[in-house]
Amino acid sequence: MDSSIIEELGDGVFVDTASGELLESDWVRPPRPARCGWRIGENVAVHSDGSMAHFSGTERCGSIWACPVCSAVIRAERALEITQAVDAHHAAGGSILFVTLTIRHDRADPLKQSIDAVLGSWRKLLQGNAWAGSKTRNGMRDRYGVSGYIRSTEVTYGSSGWHPHLHSLVFCEDRLSDIEAAAFGNELHARWARFVEQATGKLPTREHGTDVQRVDEDGQVLGKYLAKVQDDGQSTAKKWDASAELARADVKRGREDNLVPFELLDANLDLPLPQRRRLWVEYYEGTKGRRAITWSRGLKDRYDVNDKTDEEVIEETESAPVQWLADGQTYDRVRRDDPLLLAIALEGAEKCNWHLVESILGGTSAPPPG
Repeated sequence: MDSSIIEELGDGVFVDTASGELLESDWVRPPRPARCGWRIGENVAVHSDGSMAHFSGTERCGSIWACPVCSAVIRAERALEITQAVDAHHAAGGSILFVTLTIRHDRADPLKQSIDAVLGSWRKLLQGNAWAGSKTRNGMRDRYGVSGYIRSTEVTYGSSGWHPHLHSLVFCEDRLSDIEAAAFGNELHARWARFVEQATGKLPTREHGTDVQRVDEDGQVLGKYLAKVQDDGQSTAKKWDASAELARADVKRGREDNLVPFELLDANLDLPLPQRRRLWVEYYEGTKGRRAITWSRGLKDRYDVNDKTDEEVIEETESAPVQWLADGQTYDRVRRDDPLLLAIALEGAEKCNWHLVESILGGTSAPPPG
């Protein structure tokens, strides 16, 4: 089909714009994240403020799990929201615990099944008298002054298969000592281990199943957990605080033999392409429709955090000025044949190198506003 006269109507139906004839195809419409970046107008605009650049005039899927582009936008906003709550809570005199909860797993465990076990165990953890208390006995929530939490679900893959796990910031009204934080961790693990064993048949150890660290007033985790390599390839606590650890899964890298899911998209990864494809499909299907980051009821209102959906975050992304109008068909061809060039074009736009942008995308400079 001649792409210059054939236009997609959707769901495998095309129209010949010259004759008006409808054409059917065995083409299957891919899932929404795979369509992120598809052109939706005649041209594609390139925005740049001299330090950052992005495209407009393209579809945006809004997937926090499966889209490297949209995930970065959404998770950056979520990290800012978390920082706002953390700072406000510390200013009010409270304390925060950084909790990590994991399960035992092996290569035979399907990802969806393991995520169900993790999230089901979390729900049970926050139910019942042992947590909420009763008329005759205070539960953990009251004894440690827990006023709310923010929970993040993450997934990695390694030699032992899929590894879904939870990070949570637990907000406590009083300043907890190291001894109190350790006691909280011991009680939490006893319940976590019981619910996980019920769900999976495997009992997590105290050492590997539950980790609890205090968060200081600068948002740094007081302990071993953040002493690891992050997005810039350096171990640093100054750049990577509790809010980033909770929200910025998009810029993490795997440790030891573990991979974060976006690393499966790396063509240089030492895994056969069929295996990477199979793992990516399992990851996409296992996380689809799940919430990556959740807040306990009332916590956002308490700290005046706007309650925006992932789609609203994408739509409200502040746009740099339009500097270039790329040729639509050239954009389509580059995206299909060599999508890495799109990233190179954006790097050129960040540096206002419009000769580079033109050499990749064609088009012309945008007229001045007004």
